[in-house]
Amino acid sequence: MRRLRRVKKIKNEKITINLTPTEVGQIDYLVERGLYTNRSDFIRLAIRKQTESHTGDINRFLAPEMPETERLRYFGGLGFMRLTHAYVESLITFGAKVHISVLGALTIDKAITREQLSQVMAGCKVYGKIFAEEEIKQLIKETAL
Repeated sequence: MRRLRRVKKIKNEKITINLTPTEVGQIDYLVERGLYTNRSDFIRLAIRKQTESHTGDINRFLAPEMPETERLRYFGGLGFMRLTHAYVESLITFGAKVHISVLGALTIDKAITREQLSQVMAGCKVYGKIFAEEEIKQLIKETAL
């Protein structure tokens, strides 16, 4: 019988913003009229609209121009990314380096050691959350792009 692996539930991040009484009043009016479920719904949709207006900038981060080197690779994306031990092992086998660029969450398998990651990582930048061992997180901070 095969056991299912439990997936860690990722919690939403809480942020604090300062708004004027006029801005809060406008949001509350729109919520009361039923155009939005609540203040958070309005703010999330406003943020989504703003990030969509910057799609070009975000795409440049997600697909950076890389030097013309056949052994240099790119790993990243938007959302939830997982760096697996098998992928790192294949990079080591081929002697390749990887640039890691993530907007969202990056999970790094616990089986990956600091030495293995430092051997294959050319640079790393994560905007969001990193799920990894502390020594791996420290290495990422040291090699930030």
